Order: sequence, then structure tokens, then C-alpha cells
Amino acid sequence: MYCSHLSALQGMLNDVQIQALEAYFSNLIGGATKNITVSKVAKALGISPQLASRVLTKCKEIGLLKVFYTIRCPECGMLIKRVDSVADIPSEPFECYGCNEEIEVEASDIELIYALEDDSVFIEGQQEGLDLSARAVVPEDSMETIFLAGNINEYLFHPTDDEYQKLRDMYSSIASRKGTTKKIGDTLENLTEYLFNLCPIFKAAGIRTTTNQIDCCVRNKMYLKFGIFDTIGARFFIECKNESQTPSGGYMSKLHSIITTANGGGNGNCIKFGIIISKEKGPSTFKELAVKYYLSHQVVIISICGNELKELFDSKGNLLDLIERKASEIMMDATTDLKEAGLYDS
Repeated sequence: MYCSHLSALQGMLNDVQIQALEAYFSNLIGGATKNITVSKVAKALGISPQLASRVLTKCKEIGLLKVFYTIRCPECGMLIKRVDSVADIPSEPFECYGCNEEIEVEASDIELIYALEDDSVFIEGQQEGLDLSARAVVPEDSMETIFLAGNINEYLFHPTDDEYQKLRDMYSSIASRKGTTKKIGDTLENLTEYLFNLCPIFKAAGIRTTTNQIDCCVRNKMYLKFGIFDTIGARFFIECKNESQTPSGGYMSKLHSIITTANGGGNGNCIKFGIIISKEKGPSTFKELAVKYYLSHQVVIISICGNELKELFDSKGNLLDLIERKASEIMMDATTDLKEAGLYDS
């Protein structure tokens, strides 16, 4: 059944290992189909936990597996909660019902458990339910270890086909330029808010300060120090530009000024990341200024244009990969397009 799906693992696993993985999945029934972990796959295939993590992430990406998160008390090891999304992981301290200690959940206290999307075809094999016993988190199964192994973006941005279609429809209404200039601008802002709210740990909305109107302020509800999230920080600003011509280079300076004001003139104390989203591609001065601001204030500002959004939606790409690539190009002052170099898919 899974040969066609598992062919996506070629280059990551050899044929013998792929067949072993297929056999492992095929021999699971009942609760075992919903209790797949990195450590179990590593043992079954005789591979490293790091490779097993990449394998399960790829299986999630191609729709073979879904993931949920189990939270264990760091004090007593009690299984406290199981949630379907990172966004549902408690961000505030709470009391463990097992030991009555007040705990604050960290990435090392959370285990990622995988489940087969369709287990109806399995009729024989081993059965094993979710481990409810009090125990420490298996290190290789923890969210911290799996996210550090890479591919964190796949877990935190994974829209449905319907959501991608809505993004395409919203972009089409912007490209057609129907309505007043304000309406077009509002449409771009609405698209931006919707897009960033698809990331479960982001909350995006337009705000007003005493000195400025911020088109979109994005709050990072779970400040993870992994991948692009360490660069983004706890919150960031987005400016939307809907002109039908190349946007002015002054927009980059304006956003930097807004961020500098929010930081009290310091280096990224409150805001250390920003994005300009424009209908048309920005001028070359955008990158030149962005590199200058990064070197002088450690603030990263990237720009994303309409064509890049369209390509992202049409290819069902990953917004976080796009942001990470753009930020890397600024921080490294890269003259090579990192996507064309094959380092990123989006």
C-alpha cells in the first residue's frame, strides 16, 4: 500500500530500509498506529534518531502521518495532556494534577507522537496504546530534539488544500486591482493577516501606536529558539504596499525607523524582525538598506513581492521556508539566490 508514498524517502533511506519501514507500518494495528515515535522507528530500522526524525517528518509532509504532542510533567513524569497543535501547548505555568507542582512546559517536556492517517487496512500485527505511565520524556522523542534536527517549519506551517485555495483567491483579487486604492490596500492587509494566522503559533492583526499605524503586527505566541523563530523573536511588524509600480526604497527606511522607535533606539530589544510585502518587486536598495540595518542594529528586514506570494500559493510552499531564506540572504549578504542554489524549496 505504501510503496508509492514511501518512494519519497529515496535518497534518505536505501531500498532495504524503506522496505523495513513499510513492514513496520504494516504490522501496526489498534493503538499502535497512533503511537509511533522517533525512538521506535530508529530501533526498528537500525538507524540513528536524527535520521528517524527526518524520516517521520517527511512522512508527515507527504500526508502519510499526522502528529500530536504529549506533555509530561518535568517533576513527576505524569502524562498531563495531549494536544493536536503546537498552538494548544500551554504558554503559562499550571499545576500538575499528579504531583500538584506548578510547572512551566519547555520543549524538552513535550513528546511528538505520530499516527498513521489511514489505518483501516491493517488487520493483524502488534497492538500498543499510548503510554500513560509516569516516566521521563524519551530525549530523542522530545519536541526539542526533533525541532533541533531540522524541518521545524513543516510542523508549524501546513495549510490545507482549501486554505491554499483561499490564499490564491485572495491574491487574485489583489492582482485584478478592482476597487478603490484603499480597498486594494485593505485586501493586501487582509491577505497578510490571513496568511500569517495560518501558522498556529502566530497571531496577526493591524495595530496603531501613538506615532504609527502598523499594517500587521505578528505576535509569536510560543517563543521557540529553533530555526527562523530565533531570528523572528517574540513579535514583528509587517508593512503592506499595494502600488502598481516599484515601491519606494524609502519604505525600508520607514519600517526600520518604526522598529527603532519601538526599541527605544536600541538593538532589537522589543522588535528584531520586519517584513515589507508589496504587490510589485522592491528596488535593489531594499536589500542594500536591509543589510546595512542588520549590521548596525541587528534588526532583520526582508521583502516579499506579489509574484513570490503567487508562486508560494500555487506550489503549496512553506511560508516559513520563504522567510528563513530571505532572512538568511540578508544576514549573509548573499549575492546568490539561495532558492536557485537549491538550498530552499520556497
